[in-house]
Amino acid sequence: MTPAVPRRPRAGARRVTLKDVAAHAGVGQITASRALREPDKVSPHLRERVLESMEALGYVANHVASGLASGSSRVVPVLIPTLAHSVYVPFLHGVHEVLERQGYELLLATTEYLPATEAQLVSTLLGWFPAGLLLAGVDHLPQTAARLRQAVAAGLPVVEFMDLADAPLDMNVGFSHRAVGEAVAHWFADRGYRHIGYAGTLAANDVRSARRAEGFAAALAARGLPAGYDLRVDEPFSIALGGRLLAQLLERHPQLQAVFFANDDLAAGAVFEMQRRGLQVGRDLALMGFNDLEIAAALYPSISSVAVDQHGMGRRAASLLLERLAGRRPASPRIDSGFRIIERDSTSGEPRPSTWRT
Repeated sequence: MTPAVPRRPRAGARRVTLKDVAAHAGVGQITASRALREPDKVSPHLRERVLESMEALGYVANHVASGLASGSSRVVPVLIPTLAHSVYVPFLHGVHEVLERQGYELLLATTEYLPATEAQLVSTLLGWFPAGLLLAGVDHLPQTAARLRQAVAAGLPVVEFMDLADAPLDMNVGFSHRAVGEAVAHWFADRGYRHIGYAGTLAANDVRSARRAEGFAAALAARGLPAGYDLRVDEPFSIALGGRLLAQLLERHPQLQAVFFANDDLAAGAVFEMQRRGLQVGRDLALMGFNDLEIAAALYPSISSVAVDQHGMGRRAASLLLERLAGRRPASPRIDSGFRIIERDSTSGEPRPSTWRT
């Protein structure tokens, strides 16, 4: 059976207005407007009456018109690199928790790690008079950065998240990816590992992953440890790819004692590859992931990982934006959300001699 297609209003049919909603709810038009745009300024009972009237009348808010009239809307676009990775879900949840209570709505867009796509999205979204803008990362094309600085100067709050900038465009919540790489390298070195590799994906576009790899290599060099056990490919990450990356690393460098993976999905694939080869995870080879996703703790053997408080980062980003919208300058417009290494089964053994596989 063919599904019904919603019909457009008949030509000449009158659009339901906020005045109609207010009359139906038995409140003033200003109260109806506040119930939609500033829910904290009306009682829950009144807001419920207004929402019920909206539903009964089929009212649809004209955000374009209200944005033109006020110079901004109640919409906050959030630009993330991809929908293929669950790591952004807790961040978005944190943002939603804070903004939803203040009557703001999130608009999600993805850049697919492409700076040109980010530039186009920023240009388009600014034309819709958003209340603010949240951007993953701190690396932008020069023209994008210039456009955003102009918007900030005109009063638009902008929060860059997931990385730290020396000079943010406006506000910034994140952590140093280079520091993550350095910390993992030192963590392995302090435990006696000498031959330590790195495996990652999206080498050409994921600048945050690249910073982790750079910090990792720099710290290994500073400790006088061998370099060159690095394998990065320009492919989307997946569990299956993690297994293939580990297989290639072991073929090229059988002396490897430990591997740091760009994310937990890749590390999970490496666990399965080791099991296929009859190798003991944590004893024959140590593995470290990144992001501390649910799979890292749920898998057996479990995977050591670098934990980042994505949910808290989302809440902080949203709170910064609200402070600016309230006309206040945040006391700390640049917040380092930090990270921590979680040790599990995949790094629980003593380092094997580097020659045992050769």
